[in-house]
Amino acid sequence: MKKQIIISGLLGGGVMFAWLVVSLTVLRIGGKPAIRPLPDQAEVHAALKKRITDVGVYACLYVSSEKEADQFPNYRDEPLYQITYDGYTHNTVPGLRSLGVMAFLFAPMLAAWLLSRASDFILAHYLRRVLFVTALGLFLAVGGEWLRELRTAQLLLATVNSLITWFMVGLVIAWQVKPQPR
Repeated sequence: MKKQIIISGLLGGGVMFAWLVVSLTVLRIGGKPAIRPLPDQAEVHAALKKRITDVGVYACLYVSSEKEADQFPNYRDEPLYQITYDGYTHNTVPGLRSLGVMAFLFAPMLAAWLLSRASDFILAHYLRRVLFVTALGLFLAVGGEWLRELRTAQLLLATVNSLITWFMVGLVIAWQVKPQPR
């Protein structure tokens, strides 16, 4: 059974990775990219590095009406922005990226293990096994999507993408994890 769980988890992780690459890059289900390149990056980087030294979220704060005209002549017509500074460098970010890679391996293996522990009623039919894994995946994925504070349309797209992703993962895991003879 352990071998079955590991194999199904690896296959599920491969399916998950392949679908997410297709859905996010080719089909663009996620909409616009969350992070875009910054024009004049070198100049902006130098200005920010000089002024921002502590980790945090920075924004243009409210300016009182009396000082508004002096400080910012067109303050009310200016775009709103925020800057998030996490303190990471190009040398420290890959450690965080490996957590995402681990999710491709760990989440499907966890789903396969939980499926292997499911009741005989669920294990008896392929479709029930698929739906079991899909429900588990949706619980994990959609919970994470809700924490990201996406707009409603983006949240709906992310939820649909998670549903498709975990259904496909469920197809593979349910194919591998079957009821064991007693």
